[in-house]
Amino acid sequence: MKKIAALLTLALLVIMSFSMVTFAEDTTIKAPSISTVSRKGKGDVTIKWGKVSGVTGYQIQYSTNSDYSEATTVKVKKAATVSTTIAKDKVSTKANTWIRMRCYQTVDGVTTYSKWSGKVKLIVWKTSWKYAKNSEIHSDPGVKYYATKNKKGITVAVNAGHGTKGGASKKTLCHPDGSAKVTGGSTSAGSKYATAVSGGTTVGSKSEASCNLAVAKKVKSKLLAEGYNVLMIRQDSDIQLDNVARTVMANAHADCHIAIHYDSTTSNKGAFYIGVPDGKYRKMSPVSSNYKKHEALGKELVAGLKDSGVKIFSSGRMAIDLTQTSYSTIASVDIEVGDRKSSTSDTQVDKVAKGIVKGIKKYF
Repeated sequence: MKKIAALLTLALLVIMSFSMVTFAEDTTIKAPSISTVSRKGKGDVTIKWGKVSGVTGYQIQYSTNSDYSEATTVKVKKAATVSTTIAKDKVSTKANTWIRMRCYQTVDGVTTYSKWSGKVKLIVWKTSWKYAKNSEIHSDPGVKYYATKNKKGITVAVNAGHGTKGGASKKTLCHPDGSAKVTGGSTSAGSKYATAVSGGTTVGSKSEASCNLAVAKKVKSKLLAEGYNVLMIRQDSDIQLDNVARTVMANAHADCHIAIHYDSTTSNKGAFYIGVPDGKYRKMSPVSSNYKKHEALGKELVAGLKDSGVKIFSSGRMAIDLTQTSYSTIASVDIEVGDRKSSTSDTQVDKVAKGIVKGIKKYF
């Protein structure tokens, strides 16, 4: 019996040793980078990433727990694969879901893994958020991307303006308390309701929504590289979140909120931010507690754009009563990066994105 026990102990030690080698982390294997996680409503979840050469495949984990306890694991067995879809019934529609992935390499039966990628969180709509009841369109989740290096612990909500199909057919309260708009803009002064999400203008031959998104994507990649987390409000041509929903979600999950737009004028007049009007608007809640932060962020964004060689309109500021700032409880700015006659070349878009990131860095 003693011999049998000794042999069993030895066998167990061998198995444990083999397991440690088989599932070891190898820092020489490049960790993958998740480019996008997307979901429409309660549909399937699509994950895309950059291809990593020299590996056997990928392992994806998702969980409703931020520490990935009770996680579900998906194995992708081909290194050339750069996307996968998780069926809608496998991912919660009631709780936030955290997603991460890593590469694996199998040689002579021994499997080793890279470090985990940065995590991504699908953020579901919560009726408990302050002012959530004032939203009319809020069926899609937001997506938060976490930095993997130089981590600052700061989250920037990047909101590519417009891009909500059917948004023009709905109305939302201009102010949380139901009071009338105090200045004119896309919605006239005295109005109590504004279009939930307008269609926007055009920039050259392109829709403003598509141009806003091009800038937003550049800003996202640059912010992540700088160590900021990024809440992407919109990642494709359509997001079913109205202007109130976008602001409320940013309030709940970010430290500042940048909405990117192009102005409807046709003079290539340059960039500017929408400032908070003087007078009674600044006494409204939550504007009264936050307008100084909005103004400080707007000034730094314009300074960053100017430093990056972007043309600035006049003083770089125009005062308008916006739905966005009317509901914001964090530093929040609509930044108009140009107008209908502005260039949307890759070079110009990159210059604008650099300027916005410079402004965010200066603000924080």
